[in-house]
Amino acid sequence: MVINPSEEQHSSALDPQARLHRVPGIDADERLPEPTAGMVLHRVLAGAARTFLLNDMGDELIDDTTGREMVGPFDTLVRPRPVWAQSAAIELDGIQRRATQTERIHQSRVALRRIRSNVRTFRLLVDPAWGTFLRAELAWYGDRLGQARDLHIMREVITTKGPTVIDPGQVARLDEVVSARLATALVDIAAERGGARRFQLTEQMMVLWDGPAFKSKAQRPAREVMPVMLHRAWHDLRGAARTARKKPTDENLHKLRIRLKDLRYGCNTVTLVEGGPARKTAKAAERLQTRLGDLHDACYSIEWLHALADERSDLADPIDDLVTLQRDAAAQARKGWKRELKEIERRWRRWQT
Repeated sequence: MVINPSEEQHSSALDPQARLHRVPGIDADERLPEPTAGMVLHRVLAGAARTFLLNDMGDELIDDTTGREMVGPFDTLVRPRPVWAQSAAIELDGIQRRATQTERIHQSRVALRRIRSNVRTFRLLVDPAWGTFLRAELAWYGDRLGQARDLHIMREVITTKGPTVIDPGQVARLDEVVSARLATALVDIAAERGGARRFQLTEQMMVLWDGPAFKSKAQRPAREVMPVMLHRAWHDLRGAARTARKKPTDENLHKLRIRLKDLRYGCNTVTLVEGGPARKTAKAAERLQTRLGDLHDACYSIEWLHALADERSDLADPIDDLVTLQRDAAAQARKGWKRELKEIERRWRRWQT
């Protein structure tokens, strides 16, 4: 039977697996084999490890706005990726060194969260003791970077929103306080970077690039085992959602946001083999995660400003104005979260059925 080009194109469009294996520049007899769970997880962990190291090394604390090429010295430490890893889901990478200090710290934290979440969601594929140790180290360093990230948020509130409610002199005085604390936080991070614990974390990143010692289950087809492993993340999200619906406190909504991250990153990983349904679920989770992230940032800024008012009574008036502004931002972020949660549930049910 002869298939004309239009028929062949239609057949591929209907077959997600055919689309997965049809890679530009590779002949039919060279098409990629069905990826194993270990191949998929390795590909995601390696990309996140590289993103972290590119953005958390060397002079990253020196702020500038000039573009940078891919850092050469790190490239010499790593071997080329396997063909399958090169061909799949480029959108997961983000493997460039960002231009500014703020962006680099943010990208480093995102990479740490992606690794930590995937190791948790797909923990049945890796050694449990190693996975627990790695997640603890990722949380430790993520918290250290978070101190600077929180102050970046405060600087943005003061310098971007501040001029709308307080005069320039008050903006400058508040910015001076934030800048001093940020400088101290960056010095602390630099000290950690030169320490033994941070060096060991770099070694773990190289393990992720080379490939951790996967369990035998990781040799099974990714499409067979990885979507099933997502169900734990889904059940955790449903539990947090029930609690938040009954009692939508800032703390409960923050816990919901954490569970949303796990579902989002897990779906992003499964997207490599499941395609559209997993991607749509991840996008829906990302939208609500972003909304609740805005709420968390607003609540944090209010607490920070109250603490500063206790220390600096001379800044009480502009602080009160900024607190009012951030309370409005928190109220705005709260709007519609239940509707967006229902959309995530709808996407998940459609995918599973």
